[in-house]
Amino acid sequence: MPASEKKIERFLVCVGIDRSSVGVIEVAVKIARDAQARLYAVHIEAGGTSLLSKSGPDHFAENLAFAEQLGAETATLSGRNIADEIMKFARERNITRIIAGKPMRSRLKSIFLGNPVGELMRKSGEIPVVVVQGYSKEPAQMPYRVKPGQIRWSDYGTALLYVILATGLCFLMYPYLDLSNLIMVYLLAVMVASIDCGRGAGILASAAGVLAFDFFFVPPRFTLRVDDAQYIVTFAVMFLVAFAISNLTALMRGKAETARLQERQAAAMHGLSSQLAGSRTVEKTLRIAVDCISEIFDSSVLVLLPEASGVLRTAAGNISEVLQQDLTKELAFARKAFDTGKTVGLETEVGTESHLLYVPLQVGESILGILALRPGDPDRFTRPDQRRLLESLVKQIALSLELDYLAESGIDILVGHAYRQEAKRGSDAVIES
Repeated sequence: MPASEKKIERFLVCVGIDRSSVGVIEVAVKIARDAQARLYAVHIEAGGTSLLSKSGPDHFAENLAFAEQLGAETATLSGRNIADEIMKFARERNITRIIAGKPMRSRLKSIFLGNPVGELMRKSGEIPVVVVQGYSKEPAQMPYRVKPGQIRWSDYGTALLYVILATGLCFLMYPYLDLSNLIMVYLLAVMVASIDCGRGAGILASAAGVLAFDFFFVPPRFTLRVDDAQYIVTFAVMFLVAFAISNLTALMRGKAETARLQERQAAAMHGLSSQLAGSRTVEKTLRIAVDCISEIFDSSVLVLLPEASGVLRTAAGNISEVLQQDLTKELAFARKAFDTGKTVGLETEVGTESHLLYVPLQVGESILGILALRPGDPDRFTRPDQRRLLESLVKQIALSLELDYLAESGIDILVGHAYRQEAKRGSDAVIES
C-alpha cells in the first residue's frame, strides 16, 4: 500500500483522577510514537467515578495538561456510564486502539462499585484494549501548579441559617401537622443549602437538621433523648435521604457551573475571533488583544514586542498598571519567557515569586512577543480551566499577529506558503503581492 494511502492509527488513552495516570499516559505516548499514531487523552466524568481509583485529590486536569504537553489531543466528557462514553468517542474518532490503566480497586469494591475497565473490554468489540500498570510520580515540567480550594466558612454558616429558618417554620406548623410533615421541611432546607452552598455545607445541613428535629419536636422535646425506638430509624432514614439529596443537588450544581463556564469560554473565544478577523494591522490586533484579555480575565494586560536589537518594548497596554514594582526583575521574567517559549511567573515553575503571568505569543517555533498579565484575582489562575482558556486565546492572538506582519510586509497571505516553499527549493521566482 502506498505511503500516501496508509491508514493513520488513532489511539485513545483513558485518563483518571489520581497520579497513577501519569504512568499510563507516558506508556501510551511511547506506544503511539512507536506506531506513529495520533493519540487522544480522554477523561470521563461520571458522578465521581473514574477509570482509576480515587486514592487522593482529583488531579485529572493536571493529568490532561501533562498529556497535552506530550503531544496528545485532550478531551473531557461526561456521562452516566464510563465505558459507553469511551466507546462512543472511540467510534466517532475512528480509534484503533484503547489504552487504560489497571484498576486499583480491591475485589470487594469492584463487586459493589463496578469495574469500568472490565466493562470497557466487554464492549470494545473490534477495538483492542491494552491494560497497562500505572505508577505515581510528579509530572515533569508541569505548566502550572494547582492550589487546593479554600474552604468558604460563610457557606457553612449559610447552611446552618437555612436549618434555623426551617426550624422556625416547623414551630409554626407543629400544632397542625404530624412530625412526618416537618421532616419534609428539613429535607427542603438541605436541598436549598446544597444548591446554594455546595456538598459540604449540604452534609452539615443534613446532620444539623436531624439534631434540630430530634431536639425541638421529637418527644421528649428539648432533649436529645429518644423514648420511642422507632424514631431511631426515622433519624437514620432522614439523614440518609438528606445526605443523598445534598450529593445529588451538589452534583447538579457542579454540572450547571461547568456548563456555564464552557458557554462563557466559547463566547469569549468566538468574540475574540470575530474581532481579530476584522483586524488588518498589528496595532489594531494588539489593541483588541489587550481589551479582550483585560475584560475576560479582569486583569491589567501589557504586550511586549522585540525591537530589531532584541530588546522587548511596550507595544500595547499601560505599563504603569502592569509593571508596578521591581521593573528590572519583572522584565527579566519577560525575557525568560521570550527566550524559552514557556509561560513564566504566577504559579509556574519559573518566577513563582512574581505576581504577573508572562505568556509567549508563539506560532510554531517563532515567538512574536510576550503578553504580560496582572490578574485582579490571582487565585483564579490556580484553576486549570482558566489557564487553558488563556493559552487558547493567546494562540489566536499570536496567529492573527503573524498574519498582520505578513500583510504589512507586502506578502500575499494566500500565496505566502507557496512562496516560502519555492524559496526553500532555491527558486528565483518572484511572487508579486
